[in-house]
Amino acid sequence: MTNIHKDQRVGVYVDVQNMYYSAKNLYDGKVDFEKLLDAAVMDRDLIRAAAYVIRADTPDESDFFEALRRIGYEVKAKELKEFYGGQKKG
Repeated sequence: MTNIHKDQRVGVYVDVQNMYYSAKNLYDGKVDFEKLLDAAVMDRDLIRAAAYVIRADTPDESDFFEALRRIGYEVKAKELKEFYGGQKKG
């Protein structure tokens, strides 16, 4: 990018599930959310970093959410909705 200036302010908003499943299904890989944040900020003034997640009550999710917080993300959690017939939606 050519219009990067150190005095710019940046907000980073991440749809965690979308990024996770895209990396997994398309590239058979994982997202490094710390590197993602660093790449987005690029030495500019970070105003806010928010990670939007779906709470699915899996054993490792609280550790993962805490790791996101330690990196610098504000974790915005939403409950998983389960509909009649078993369909689930975030």
